[in-house]
Amino acid sequence: MIIIQMAGGLGNQMFQYALYKQLISMGRTVKMDDEAGFKEDVQRNPALAAFGVTYEKASRREIIEMTDASMAFTARVRRKLFGRQSRSYFEESKRFQPQIFEWDNVYLEGYWQSEKYFPDVTELLREELSLESVRKNRENGYGLSAQAESYLQQMERGVSVSIHVRRGDYLLPKNQELYGNICTEQYYEQAVRIAAERYPGCTFYLFTNDGKWAAEQLKKHSGFPIVQIELPGEKDYETLILMSRCKHHILANSSFSWWASYLNDAPDKLVIAPEKWLNGWDCTDVYRTDMVRVGAEA
Repeated sequence: MIIIQMAGGLGNQMFQYALYKQLISMGRTVKMDDEAGFKEDVQRNPALAAFGVTYEKASRREIIEMTDASMAFTARVRRKLFGRQSRSYFEESKRFQPQIFEWDNVYLEGYWQSEKYFPDVTELLREELSLESVRKNRENGYGLSAQAESYLQQMERGVSVSIHVRRGDYLLPKNQELYGNICTEQYYEQAVRIAAERYPGCTFYLFTNDGKWAAEQLKKHSGFPIVQIELPGEKDYETLILMSRCKHHILANSSFSWWASYLNDAPDKLVIAPEKWLNGWDCTDVYRTDMVRVGAEA
């Protein structure tokens, strides 16, 4: 059996779920642990329910056995004498690790941010993680708000380009070393210019957790029409769905906008991504062949 730990925000959970579906398609016995990864991350929680997807959950006993975490006296003594016999594996590299498809009897911790981890379930994922799935799930308290539906109609009438600007937690000192100076003002200025030149008359839709800064910077540099998305309740799934329904995309170095552009199955879509994904890591495999990479400097 393989257990995949769910952790992080909606985008990262989609990567973990995608690996789960790939392994299931290969006939493997796979379960999800959707508790441990959120115990010390109080701002996050399992977020896939909005799409109505289900997965088999690992039991507490199965997780304890796989990670050698029993608090029984004999287990603690054994660990003290002989060390922990955990079968957990923490993703040590951001590169695609094909050997993962051969493993068994393992507890997987990581984000698995590459489409190479789910090559056989693309259409299934696009069907499950879709606007239609959310709408069908309205009876369970999900669906789109009236404001989101209004934005959606605007996007589908014209040539819409999503812009994702993520700041917030990315600006914390502990995160700057990893995320800093990648999606700069110059990156967005270049990206907007590329999209506007390719699609004259397009409208940009701004998705951000720092609306004041993003709107000021983009309007100052671009001079193109920008609609700032503002939704009640700050529902991540609603934001991601709207972003995915734009015809073209300008990404942040974020799994959230990665998935929004992935769920758009238009063959002629423009997807602009930052030249670098993370500082200090080789993230070659996060990029898809449909992405145009743009640097952080003008």
